Amino acid sequence: MAGRRLYLARLMMAMGIDSLVSRNGPASLLVLNYHRIRAPGQITSEFDDGVFDADFETFRRQMRWLRSATQVLDEEGLLKLGSGGRLPRGTLFTAVTFDDGYIDCFTLVKPVLDDLGIRGIFFIPVEILESRRLGWWDTAAYLMKKSIQESIQIHGQKFALGANLSHSLSRILNLFKLEPAERTEGLLAKLADACGVAPPSKDRQSAELMDWTQVCQLRASGHSIGSHAWSHRVLATLSPDEQAREIRDSRRELQAIVGGCISSFAYPVGGLRHFDEHCVTLVRDAGYDQAFTFNTGISSLPVADRFRIPRESAKSLELLKAKALLPGFMGLKARQAV
Repeated sequence: MAGRRLYLARLMMAMGIDSLVSRNGPASLLVLNYHRIRAPGQITSEFDDGVFDADFETFRRQMRWLRSATQVLDEEGLLKLGSGGRLPRGTLFTAVTFDDGYIDCFTLVKPVLDDLGIRGIFFIPVEILESRRLGWWDTAAYLMKKSIQESIQIHGQKFALGANLSHSLSRILNLFKLEPAERTEGLLAKLADACGVAPPSKDRQSAELMDWTQVCQLRASGHSIGSHAWSHRVLATLSPDEQAREIRDSRRELQAIVGGCISSFAYPVGGLRHFDEHCVTLVRDAGYDQAFTFNTGISSLPVADRFRIPRESAKSLELLKAKALLPGFMGLKARQAV
């Protein structure tokens, strides 16, 4: 059934009638989240392939669809959404966000958005851009992809490589996402030793990231910059004091670098197990006006909690459109933010 919906979505797009949304349903909000975009001709990466959400042509087609079929909001529009009283029924409001500060955001994403008049929110993990070192997910993927070992042992667990690399990488990344930070502090060094691979050079890592000049150019072009915490460590794995520093210091540093107010925060990884109620309180107290999870779904409006706004993976966009277009799915099913 999912395949049929996806096929129908593509067919309707090709026919130019993909903007059909129920005029009788409640107003809804879909916040799309991207990380990386594949350049034309790019097949794979030395780093984590899981953070590539679309190739360039697919991304451009998706943005054209948003522009023609939905009411696209910028950061200011999101903050004001619902403040003007009753929202028009049947309207699908959308917004576009980008995490982690990859160079693709400047070289591939920015020209498309600028051409279409779409203004995105770019969430920056401050330490990653300052240190010019990629996140733990990319470094782990690099080490495991380059290894000639058939399997490795980490924390008493066996991880098969080769044909099973994708599954093993997912298991390794889950350690970073769920284990207390003190247990994973030296995990990348252990992984490098087990794989028999040196970490990528600083120059190689730096080439995958925007620099601060490019981030400031995004802001100058009308896009918004938000915080993705200081180091992109998973907040729920940290002590309360470390959580506070990640949330508070990243906002202060970003405001000093790009100028103006930093209003939006995105919880690193962003699932329900990756941040807690204390984090939400800290974000609110630090002066942010809204925060985004990765608890996927479409929100009914008005937004129930501005500090837990769900985002949907861009990889799911065409399937979501298919659900909206099929008979019986003419009203986008809304999931309340939690």
